Amino acid sequence: MKLPISESTTTRYSIAGKNSVMTLKPILILLVGVVLGCADPQVGQPPSQSSGQLPEMLSEVEKQAILKERDPKPHVESALRIAEERIKNAVQLSQESQMRAAEQDMDAFLALIVYADTYTRKTLAAKNKDRNHCLKRIEQAVFKQSRNLDSITRALPLESREAAEAQIGEVKKIRLRALNDLLGQGRVINSPN
Repeated sequence: MKLPISESTTTRYSIAGKNSVMTLKPILILLVGVVLGCADPQVGQPPSQSSGQLPEMLSEVEKQAILKERDPKPHVESALRIAEERIKNAVQLSQESQMRAAEQDMDAFLALIVYADTYTRKTLAAKNKDRNHCLKRIEQAVFKQSRNLDSITRALPLESREAAEAQIGEVKKIRLRALNDLLGQGRVINSPN
């Protein structure tokens, strides 16, 4: 009689072993997903744009207009001027119900704002007066176009709206960071974002 008991005990242990492996599998998959998610350095940025480079969606003429400016202040102002042209074009296209083209121009505007902020913070870190001037211009550009961004977003198809709202949220955070740096030397708003 001892033989069947040992067989059932062995079977029970192997079943318990399989169950414990099966319960560890989802945990392992979850951990791998978290590690891979944390390893992505460009979360929140368009996939085609790495920080510090001009957005790929710009035409060659627009890129040259920005790159011809060697000094940081005119460089940022040129990027903001092109961004403003793009958002005005996006508003006109959305009124004409050309939503795909309007979305592309709005994406270009958002990418140029991110570029201008990144460029300002990297290039003008030591020059406070020039840095503050550029941050002020970035903040004003986002504030000036916030209604246009909202109206274009409302006109977008539902499947495109969520991605656009996420990008607009990032640009609004850039505006708040610029205000924080201008008015309180980075100490007014205590949010980590």
